Amino acid sequence: MCTYSVKIDDAVLERAKPHFKGSNAMQAWIEQQLEKALVEYTNRLEQQHLKKTDSTHLMDELKRVEGDSDAFFKLGGILGSPANNFSWEQLREDAIGEKYGI
Repeated sequence: MCTYSVKIDDAVLERAKPHFKGSNAMQAWIEQQLEKALVEYTNRLEQQHLKKTDSTHLMDELKRVEGDSDAFFKLGGILGSPANNFSWEQLREDAIGEKYGI
């Protein structure tokens, strides 16, 4: 477990103190909130990095086949594999449902 020293406005702490059963309860709550915020923050940064990496890879692949008359056939798989439960029939039904509201 790491220990960090953080600064919090005294007025804010004084307002919050009556809502906790002691300083240990308040400290535990602050630690939980800070950890939760850090997890959410790092998850968001990691997702952004993955999206950037994926889009860079896709652009590299598209550039690689640019001007190639057989490029369409070489593109198979650069967008990933279809889901295990993929169905052309379901895709068609979904498209009809979206288009005609059925």
